[in-house]
Amino acid sequence: MVGGGPLRAHAQAILDEAGAGALAWLPGERADVPDVMRGLNCFVLPSLAEGISNTILEAMATALPVIATRVGGNAELVDDGRTGALVPPDDVDALAQALVRMATDPARAATMGRAGRAEVERRFSLQAMVAAYQALYDRELGVRS
Repeated sequence: MVGGGPLRAHAQAILDEAGAGALAWLPGERADVPDVMRGLNCFVLPSLAEGISNTILEAMATALPVIATRVGGNAELVDDGRTGALVPPDDVDALAQALVRMATDPARAATMGRAGRAEVERRFSLQAMVAAYQALYDRELGVRS
């Protein structure tokens, strides 16, 4: 769990109480998040509410499969079964099952990660953004291709 938000200490306390403190890594705030992500096998965002998540886009850009809750804009980013998995919010069992599926089928997880990277390049790269703006300007100005 990367980040130093207000719930970090509480999360560490829960892990310690369960005897799982040594099994988790809560490094706090990091300046090298892309490097950290490249060392992971999967990215999980169990949000209860979300907009368009930049962290999902960053994870997909590093070719990580994504497990996210089906809230906010997550379903617009994660193609369930192709670039990762979407689970209902606040459903611990569904989240755990998705994690187990990723962990027990690393080849499929890697395929999902590559598909996610391709999707980010196709939809959210600088080249894609410039092309979308160009198309908008051309359409509004009545320019024909």
